Amino acid sequence: MPDSVLHRTSTDQTRPRKKILIIGAGDFQLPLVQQAAKTCQVLLAAPVISAAFDPYISDRLIVDVRDESAILAFAQEHKIDGVITDQTDIAVRSVAYVAEKMGLPGIGYETGLLFTDKSRMRKRLAELGLPLLANRTVSSVEDAIAFYRELGGAKSSASVRVIIKPLDTQGSRGVQVCASEQEIRDKYDEAARWSGSHEVIVEHFATGREFVVESLVLDHQYRTLCIGDTLYFDIPDAFAAKSRIFPTTADNALRQKVLDLDEKIITGFGLTQGITHSEYIMEGDEVYLIETAARGGGVFISSDLISLSSGLHTEQFLIDIALGQQKEMPRILPQQCFCGYMAFYLPVGRVIRADGIEDVLAFPFVHRTQLGKLHVGIENHEGATDKTSRLALIVSGDTREELMQHMAQVRSTLQIEVEAPDGSIRQPIWE
Repeated sequence: MPDSVLHRTSTDQTRPRKKILIIGAGDFQLPLVQQAAKTCQVLLAAPVISAAFDPYISDRLIVDVRDESAILAFAQEHKIDGVITDQTDIAVRSVAYVAEKMGLPGIGYETGLLFTDKSRMRKRLAELGLPLLANRTVSSVEDAIAFYRELGGAKSSASVRVIIKPLDTQGSRGVQVCASEQEIRDKYDEAARWSGSHEVIVEHFATGREFVVESLVLDHQYRTLCIGDTLYFDIPDAFAAKSRIFPTTADNALRQKVLDLDEKIITGFGLTQGITHSEYIMEGDEVYLIETAARGGGVFISSDLISLSSGLHTEQFLIDIALGQQKEMPRILPQQCFCGYMAFYLPVGRVIRADGIEDVLAFPFVHRTQLGKLHVGIENHEGATDKTSRLALIVSGDTREELMQHMAQVRSTLQIEVEAPDGSIRQPIWE
């Protein structure tokens, strides 16, 4: 692939390819890189860049994606025309920083902070007069315990639970539920170590129904793309969804209540452009924001589930806004099908059987997977600790019932066995 020119047969001239910097190089950024490489010279900045990206990029910077100054220097050296990321939180600030410093299209650095700092999010919700769960930002375990006591944790005969969260992590790293002062003492350091500032949010733990909303903004105009249901693994302190399914089964009134709140938050946060991913939870009849992000949903929600749901080509939209080429609101279709991701964890140990992968990849209702990572002999040393260690598949159906049937067919077709360190044979964790 040429590094710097694209031949245009309509004018019989060569024009320089625009340079676009993409920050982040995990599985979920690959679709964006692949799309950008069709028309642009792609530069990539990430701490690790696998060989899968090699055919699509012209230069790379191995760097912590939070190192704003180093990434800016790289971008200025190459005189980039646009900068973007997707499906990852920790790159959003750097994207906003580089765009602002270079006068490129972006969301602004302050807005980038607002969408990546859980404390700032909650302060802005309060300013907007929107519902929020009782919470406090703390910098010590004693402050966390003091707030827990204010919520009645030390006095009530019933168990009071709080959730403690790093301010700016991703993949639910460090997020834990506590039901006593001792649990807070035991778990606080793990939450704090994942926070860039070492501060932690302590928040009332809600347990109601959860939703996920994907939306689009262009020139401050908001549009809903799709709304889905979130279903979790039954694993303590592993706040990871086993599936997200679009559209939601909520009735029209509840669905609209969630979407109205989403629009108030996204517009109230002042987002100028981009794709947003927001998660909501109910407590009683009220709906509360868990968190919102100025990027598309991970686990291929942005690259695949938005497209399957609304017809939007998300990657091309993101490229076009980064380059200042998106002038009109794209066409957004009504929900096109039932679709979702299904995910599983591998137990700790060595994979000794991995059958059915080719059969699953051949299913017409399976659209994208991470099964390429799975083969006999691989060692898994990570437990079910965070979202990033899941393996996922995108599946669709004409009806919700058919989608559920397709997901069950995938599970029964994949025959995976893991030999644990104690010699026992274990199956993937789907629930």
